[in-house]
Amino acid sequence: MKIRTFLALELPQTVRNKLSAHAELISGHDKLQQIRWLPKENYHLTLAFLGNVEYVLISSLQLKLEQNLSSNKAVPFKFSEITPFPFSGTPKIAAAMLEHSEELLQLQNNTAKCVRGFGISLERRRFTPHVTLGRLKSRSRKSLAFQPQQIFLEGVSEKVVIFQSELTPKGAVYTSLGEISLM
Repeated sequence: MKIRTFLALELPQTVRNKLSAHAELISGHDKLQQIRWLPKENYHLTLAFLGNVEYVLISSLQLKLEQNLSSNKAVPFKFSEITPFPFSGTPKIAAAMLEHSEELLQLQNNTAKCVRGFGISLERRRFTPHVTLGRLKSRSRKSLAFQPQQIFLEGVSEKVVIFQSELTPKGAVYTSLGEISLM
């Protein structure tokens, strides 16, 4: 069982519902069941992977994030497509890709800087704003018949959430450990 902590931008329920509707349409064409689609409750935009952080540090981290992110306002975002991801190598997920925006990049940079200042080493991953809608089954990653689809979906997020992810045989189970308002 693997447990990881991460920071994510919470998506409004209306946006999760619309993304779920797109995923349902695509899954209807997935006759070979190559993708294990996630429940809409698990949709989020990861800002930073923290690894395995001790629970006693979470409330201190939350206070530090509240102080450091107080200048950030609610973050607007736009989805442009649903596509296999990553683009290089063998795709592992079906993702809703977000357009890069100054507000989103600034929030991600501020979040990462705050976490590093708190003494936590971030997992090294390039920030590519996306929401995981489904995971490709390993046997189908090279023969995927799923083509990118353009979508036009906008929203505003008002909250960063500290999540704990526990990997189980049935998929990840997410637990919210704290919230930081962006208002």
